[in-house]
Amino acid sequence: MSLWKSKLGNTYTQVEIEAAHEQNMAILTKLRNAPPNNRCAECGNSGVVWASVNLGVFTCMRCGSVHRALGTQISKPKGCTGSYLWGPDEIARMQQIGNATAAEI
Repeated sequence: MSLWKSKLGNTYTQVEIEAAHEQNMAILTKLRNAPPNNRCAECGNSGVVWASVNLGVFTCMRCGSVHRALGTQISKPKGCTGSYLWGPDEIARMQQIGNATAAEI
């Protein structure tokens, strides 16, 4: 049985993650399109295509690249457009925090 590890450190079966991919992408798309997640948490530009999974925020391409350069001890960026598999813990983190809550924190 092949295992898959999320950016938050939890392990799932590869079969489980692949089976949930379409549903997770639908949830992620809905989250990305909802204000204020539809604007980058860093610069405010539209077109969010990245997320920092540990921080629970959505970012644009430029700011997502900056987050990638920060190192995984600070930010764990991940693409939101379907090329990456997402785990249930990662989806839950994005639902729990999002750009509005992160801005308040």
